[in-house]
Amino acid sequence: MYTKLARYYDVIYRDYLKSTVPKLVDAYVECFRRFAKREVKEVLDIPCGTGGPTIGLVKRGYSVVGADLHEEVIELAREKAKKLGLNVKFVVCDARELDKVSSNDSFDAVTMFFTSIAYMTKLDDLIKLLKSVKYVLRDGGIFIADSPNPYEFMFRLGNGGGEGRPIVWDVEGLEKGEYLILTDWKEMVDWVNCVNKFKRLITIIKEGDVSRSYLVSDTLRLYTASEFMLTANLVGFNESKVMCYSGGKLLDPSSGGRCGRLLFIAIA
Repeated sequence: MYTKLARYYDVIYRDYLKSTVPKLVDAYVECFRRFAKREVKEVLDIPCGTGGPTIGLVKRGYSVVGADLHEEVIELAREKAKKLGLNVKFVVCDARELDKVSSNDSFDAVTMFFTSIAYMTKLDDLIKLLKSVKYVLRDGGIFIADSPNPYEFMFRLGNGGGEGRPIVWDVEGLEKGEYLILTDWKEMVDWVNCVNKFKRLITIIKEGDVSRSYLVSDTLRLYTASEFMLTANLVGFNESKVMCYSGGKLLDPSSGGRCGRLLFIAIA
């Protein structure tokens, strides 16, 4: 998805980027205002992908650097920002090694959108990530990452949205007469730690051309609120909390009701 198929990323997530992302960016900005212990002006977005949320933050007046492991999506993000006339710096790096591209105390906030934190499938990876983030955050700075609530995720998996059940959908491609047919399914690898494989078969069909198929397989670990906060405490963050994100709104966990996504917040 982030290399060979990078140019199809914005096509596949077209509706999501248009309707859902702006609300999620607004929730992050609300967290800046409510929980950061300093004014947020300079933000690092990791991993930035093709730059959707990164550019959303820039449009809201923040100075933003976008970082990603894959050069292919970085190039697309640069092109997107240039077309919009926005001044955004994009760099290639591993989120667990931010010290290689940034100095200590460089940012007021670090953001991590779209379940990216779930790619830290081992606790050691999560610890390395948080140490890396803490290194670049200024005192009182804020780190925010969103991820599915593992309890709600596993409830749905066992209640009609079960393991291995494919979902088939399609989108229009990049060119006239081109279509993408996508088949998605999930396979649990570790039911104790909520580690699952998300698989996607992508078939690209174009009128008068040969169709092409790609299998994308990602391993993700969904952490609980307690795991997030305990790890933040272990790494040395001064404060941490988890909020709920549901229906396009930021909610306190004690407000009741289902909580589809978690917003993990750590204060340096």
